[in-house]
Amino acid sequence: MLLGYLLFGRTSIMKNFARLVRFAWPYRYRFALSLACAMLVAALGTLSITAVYPLMKILFYENESCQTWVAQKIDTLQNDIRLSEGRIAELDAIAGLGDLSDPAFLDPLKDHFQCVNGDRDARRLAFFNAEQEADAVAPATFLGHRAGGDQEKLTRLGREFQVADARLNELKRFKDRHAATQQTTADLDARRADLRKDQRKTRYWLNGYIWLQPRVIKYLPEDGFRALLLLLGIVMGANALKGFFLFLQEVLVADVMQLTLFDIRNLFFRRTIALDLSSFGDQGSSELMSRFTNDMDSLSQGLNTLLSKVIREPLRAVTCLGFAMFLNWRLTCLTLVLVPISALTANRAGRVMKRAVRRSLESMSNIYKILQETFQGIVVVKAFTQERRERRRFFKETKSLYKKSVKVATIDAMSDPVLEMLSLSMVSIALLAGAYLVLKKTIFLDLGIFRLQLASQRMQIEDLLTLYAALAMISDPVRKLANVHSRIQRAAAASDRICALMDRQPQVADRPKAVRMPRHRGTIEFEDVVFGYNDREQVIRTLSLSVRHGETIALVGPNGCGKSTLFNLLPRFYDVHSGAIRIDGHDIRDVSIRSLRRQIGMVIQDTILFEATIAQNIAYGSPHADRAMVVEAAKRAFAHQFISGFPDGYETLVGERGLGLSGGQRQRIALARAMLRDPAILILDEATSAVDIQDEALIRKAIEEFARGRTTFLITHSLGTLQCADRIALMNAGRIEAVGTEAELRRTSSLYRRLHEIHFHRESA
Repeated sequence: MLLGYLLFGRTSIMKNFARLVRFAWPYRYRFALSLACAMLVAALGTLSITAVYPLMKILFYENESCQTWVAQKIDTLQNDIRLSEGRIAELDAIAGLGDLSDPAFLDPLKDHFQCVNGDRDARRLAFFNAEQEADAVAPATFLGHRAGGDQEKLTRLGREFQVADARLNELKRFKDRHAATQQTTADLDARRADLRKDQRKTRYWLNGYIWLQPRVIKYLPEDGFRALLLLLGIVMGANALKGFFLFLQEVLVADVMQLTLFDIRNLFFRRTIALDLSSFGDQGSSELMSRFTNDMDSLSQGLNTLLSKVIREPLRAVTCLGFAMFLNWRLTCLTLVLVPISALTANRAGRVMKRAVRRSLESMSNIYKILQETFQGIVVVKAFTQERRERRRFFKETKSLYKKSVKVATIDAMSDPVLEMLSLSMVSIALLAGAYLVLKKTIFLDLGIFRLQLASQRMQIEDLLTLYAALAMISDPVRKLANVHSRIQRAAAASDRICALMDRQPQVADRPKAVRMPRHRGTIEFEDVVFGYNDREQVIRTLSLSVRHGETIALVGPNGCGKSTLFNLLPRFYDVHSGAIRIDGHDIRDVSIRSLRRQIGMVIQDTILFEATIAQNIAYGSPHADRAMVVEAAKRAFAHQFISGFPDGYETLVGERGLGLSGGQRQRIALARAMLRDPAILILDEATSAVDIQDEALIRKAIEEFARGRTTFLITHSLGTLQCADRIALMNAGRIEAVGTEAELRRTSSLYRRLHEIHFHRESA
């Protein structure tokens, strides 16, 4: 319960980690098997502790054997029953003296006390005299055994004296209580019921030892050394079994943990990739990579700790604690007085740890960002000789991570010595209190102002050492649990970051009753479209445009006027703020995103190719296409010739982002990829901006042939590519300023004439 509070007591702090832990539920049967193994590990570990008691008996008493020990336990329990019966008989005698509430009751009580006290003294004297006579004949050995004399007589007289002493003690107890608060018959009945309850418990153990005695005589050796060998063999066998079950539990936990992480990673990736482009822009790929790597690693460590140590080690501690409670529950409870202080300290440190870990994870994300920007822009870095600047930026962030990581390590390192000190304090309390009981031969701890009962009977040295062994065994699982809280807090901080992204809802999503869009055969209309990437600035301002099916329309205008943004709205990478975009009369927000994008093929300025073969890159948007279809698309894009020139042809591996291919080759592969998709709408965003004249001519020819029967949008500044367009839309400051043929715009628009002259001079140069 205490560990559960530390880990999950603060629901608002641990809710995300607890939520991710629930992903292990499908694998509960494997976890249950690992839990069973952990319970066996704990039980076998406790079995090793129980061997301490017979070991002490063998070492302290040379003639002690298992048979003798069992016989002594039977004799002790039988004697306890006799003493209990004597106490009950005394209660019956007190009840027979008269009415307890009558003031005259004190006179017969006083006479009865003198009688019981006299009987006790007489029996004590008889036992003492018999012992003196026996010693005169044959003195007792070191262990108390007599070689001669009437041992049976001594035993009988000793038992009679113990019963008389127990009756006197019960009578004294009644007198003290009657003087403080007048006792009633009901009080006597309650006391009698308690004694009978203890008697039944004693009889239960007595029957167990009586059942055990013949088996001990038959199977266990009487020689102490042989018993020691057998004991050590049992301990070694138990430890071998414990090691096997520990191994099995670790393997099962690792399996459950990895399967849980497998599900979390896949769901995290599925949720992340479903986000819209604005979400990716807000987070940045470096931040996403950090959450997929560092945060997942912290989560995995927390899961492993939770499913293994948090389950196994408390079980070991509980079994050892249970054994210690069985030996002496009062003394054991006294050693636990520091547990609440330990819990509060660990809980406070855990909250500080979580904040520190969250900051270190954020710093690691910044390092990923710097690495990504530097490596992707390495050409610019070297061209402008900014290596020193990047080194300085990286140094500052790594130094910040160093400071935050040291803070985390400092908090983590504090847990071991603090918990060890608290454990040592607990053992010290038990050592001092137990030693006092043994040395003083008492069951009470005298603290001056009050006496604290710490045992039900006098403890022997072997009892105390066995209790110490049990408490010492608790320290091992406690030590292993020292950094559990910090690891769980690390996992909690990582879980918050993972769940924050996992719970993020895409702004662009299918509406509840979205329909499947039929293949485009009519018109595409932009009706009073307004859009901005934030609430403060509009990129598209009340834009309207109508495009017929099969028409090729070019969009031109100054840089930053919103051309690329407009065509990012068509496949619903973003949703318009107001107005509507309609395809064949369907508002694109009312159709399913998948059916909409299946009809659109895109070739963008920054060509993206994946680290795969050329054939796989061409078939990226058409996974069911066969090789013949891939080759046909490559031929239509005028890419087949250079692909065939490679030694591996279509199986040539493309490096990261198309490394190893020229700009024109990458563009033609991207165009082949769009053609293989057979789109009804084709969007070409500066498809020829980064190619030479020869490649531009081939790409332009491919576009002209492929655009027939499709609606094509061109964003270009190339005069040659403009010749492919049926109409040209001039865009400026987020609006359509004019629409017409090139000749019409040159005649009616001064802005177009200026742009035409600029690009004419650029291409002429």
